[in-house]
Amino acid sequence: MGKTDVPGVALISGSGSGIGRATALAFAHAGCTRLALLDLNEEGLSTTQKLIEEAVGSNASLKIHIYKCDVSNPDSVTQAYADVKETFGRLDYAVHCAGIILFGRSTDFPLEDFDRQNTVNYRGLWLCSREALRIMRTQSLDCDAYPEAHISPTRAQRGSIVNISSGLALSSQSNCPAYSGAKAGVLAVTRSDAIDYACERIRVNAVLPGIVDSPMTNPDPATREWLEKNPVQSTPMRRFGVPEEIADVCVFLAGNKASFVTGAGWSVDGGFIAGTAY
Repeated sequence: MGKTDVPGVALISGSGSGIGRATALAFAHAGCTRLALLDLNEEGLSTTQKLIEEAVGSNASLKIHIYKCDVSNPDSVTQAYADVKETFGRLDYAVHCAGIILFGRSTDFPLEDFDRQNTVNYRGLWLCSREALRIMRTQSLDCDAYPEAHISPTRAQRGSIVNISSGLALSSQSNCPAYSGAKAGVLAVTRSDAIDYACERIRVNAVLPGIVDSPMTNPDPATREWLEKNPVQSTPMRRFGVPEEIADVCVFLAGNKASFVTGAGWSVDGGFIAGTAY
């Protein structure tokens, strides 16, 4: 395999389906040969691993390890990241995609559903990001770890984190108070961590997807029909995004081509945040 912009070790949480699976595949297509795939769904992880192996073809340097991880459980997160460090020796890129969405207005929304969304979408992501930071800040710059990649010392990094937020962190919609709040929290913690760890050569950014055609946003035909008639039709591009469109931005932000980008929230939403299309 030729030169790659992502020569290190990539970890993707929530990689058993949807955006996480697409991101794992995008890293592999970009030439990253050491992948740590995390999800609670072990069957989904196995499918993702198989898809990567089929897509990349025969490559002796390709190393994929899968880890069952419940991001709502601190011990599970700590153990998974420790296992990744033990297996690969370092962690260069972490993309945190694990998430759930439950619909309902505040007056009708059970407290347990509110807590569940925050536990997975906000607290769980923070737990993952914390463990990634703890690993990254102890390791060498990538220009020293991968001399064959010819990374400029000016653009070198100890690690890069990409957190999946949502367009609903900036502009909400009906029936999404808990989800919107949790994703706004993701954007806020991303910016705070970016400030705190920039001097240690660790970049932290967020991606804010719009309406993406994935299992999470299409749990049943009625929900998909509502999405098509409402937010999709209000989006200037008037279509669903596909997971690969989010994944490509994640890989760009993770690698050294985005070396001066940190604390950013990248909207990948077909123009949803720009305004309503009539």
